[in-house]
Amino acid sequence: MSKSSPNKAYGTSFDGEVTSDVSSIFNFDIPPSYSGELCSLVFLFPQQSQLVTSSYTFSGSGAIDFAQLSSPATQATDYANAPSVAKDLGTFTVAPGNSYSISTFSCPAGHTIAFEMSAKDSTSLTYFQDYNQSPIGLYITAC
Repeated sequence: MSKSSPNKAYGTSFDGEVTSDVSSIFNFDIPPSYSGELCSLVFLFPQQSQLVTSSYTFSGSGAIDFAQLSSPATQATDYANAPSVAKDLGTFTVAPGNSYSISTFSCPAGHTIAFEMSAKDSTSLTYFQDYNQSPIGLYITAC
């Protein structure tokens, strides 16, 4: 989503991007089999040299705010009509070569949930969300 183009919907993307202008929303479909489990929202940020099929550009302070949204995004979601923040999960200062446990919660089995990443300060990060070695991006795991 872009603050400078608040009525433009960008649809589905394989890239995560956070800048002073752009934030990204991620939808997660939680399988019914996760019923009764705990889920963890994690952000994985390996060194560029550890990536085989992905890459990223990164600059600035690394401060990124994570938030759980009140409902999932759709193909028509833009900055002006984005779901409201249900819970701010805090600002994390990320750096290559690290992983971050953002939040742990009861898995909402059988539902779709959404999270937003927004840059703080001078952070600029664009990456290709990829699970190949080494994984990079925002993920949910059952614990």
